[in-house]
Amino acid sequence: MIKMLILSFFFFFTLPFILQTYALMPFLGKKRAIQFVGRQLTPAAAWIAKLIVPRINTKRDFSVFKRRIKRNFLFFRKLYHLKIENETPDTIEFRFRFCPVTKFLTIFGLNELCKYSCAGDWKLAEENKDYWTFHRDQTIGTGGLYCNHTYSRKK
Repeated sequence: MIKMLILSFFFFFTLPFILQTYALMPFLGKKRAIQFVGRQLTPAAAWIAKLIVPRINTKRDFSVFKRRIKRNFLFFRKLYHLKIENETPDTIEFRFRFCPVTKFLTIFGLNELCKYSCAGDWKLAEENKDYWTFHRDQTIGTGGLYCNHTYSRKK
């Protein structure tokens, strides 16, 4: 039941971007429509990420950050096919094997929009660069087998 609710949430999150892209295609062409809508999708994806990635006020609070992000991400573990790949006192890496946003964009033939959604993680990381660092090697949305999100203590 919870999985269906969360999938519904992500469907309704992606739907306006899908509809807007298709509405703009006849006027702008597919490439320009995707670029236009993508510039709106990135901050929206960052906003959604803020709901899951906890906020801290100093880099000394990384242990609190790590405990909270672990709790938040593991709540979604079944939906995302998520596991903790690596954990040390200064780092935590999550590996996602499913992305609902990528799934819906791909179903509607707009997988080119995925990179804009994935960029939301980097936007959030930039906003928090004083507190922690973010690293990612690949994403499902850009053709990878998984998404890895690595958060590390800021030195």
